[in-house]
Amino acid sequence: MLEVGPLDAFYGDSHVLHGVSLAVGAGEGVALLGRNGAGKSTLLKALLDAGPRTVGPVRFEGRPLDGLPTHRRARLGLSLVPEDRRIFGHISVAENLELAAHACGPGVVPRKVAEVAALFPLLQPILDRGGARLSGGQQQMVAVGRGLVPRPKLLLLDEPAEGLAPLIVEDLAREIARVRRAENLALLVTEQNVDFARACTDRLYLIDSGTIVFSGDWAAFDARPELESEYLAL
Repeated sequence: MLEVGPLDAFYGDSHVLHGVSLAVGAGEGVALLGRNGAGKSTLLKALLDAGPRTVGPVRFEGRPLDGLPTHRRARLGLSLVPEDRRIFGHISVAENLELAAHACGPGVVPRKVAEVAALFPLLQPILDRGGARLSGGQQQMVAVGRGLVPRPKLLLLDEPAEGLAPLIVEDLAREIARVRRAENLALLVTEQNVDFARACTDRLYLIDSGTIVFSGDWAAFDARPELESEYLAL
């Protein structure tokens, strides 16, 4: 479904990604793990032409994305849940969700608020609450739900577990994994939290200083315990 690279990405004169190649199949869950500053968020933004300047191919369902602006990539079926969530504080949860309908592609009927609440039952009691009155975990659930409104083919989650309490992280991972299976949704998630990533993906890449240093399934990762200490330990 998604084929990337070799891809280089730049912010001004700063060279952030160096020949990164990865792929995500239809309905597959893939994690991109790495420390802060490794290039994870830059890669997701590069996929949507949402910041860095890029050099190299990105193909989605066999179609080159070169030259397509962000909104057209979104309407092809790419949906990004950003690291900072970007929930609108002055409107309700329901209204935050409704806004995402503008990202739908031609002929796609957006999910209604009630459908999103059915996918994430924890949202049901807070649909009328203002975005500024949500906890971090509630905001993240709204952000993920918003990303699902336009019925994407590939959901991109940027550091969803960051700053959340361990019990909230477990709940969120369980909900995302359940929705992914129910919807046959492809997922690319960036994380430092190995347990969260493991709970909702099939395989992983490790990135360090803008370069992919490992690719494989979780069994292959577990067989090399030095990887976690070398590339993920703080």
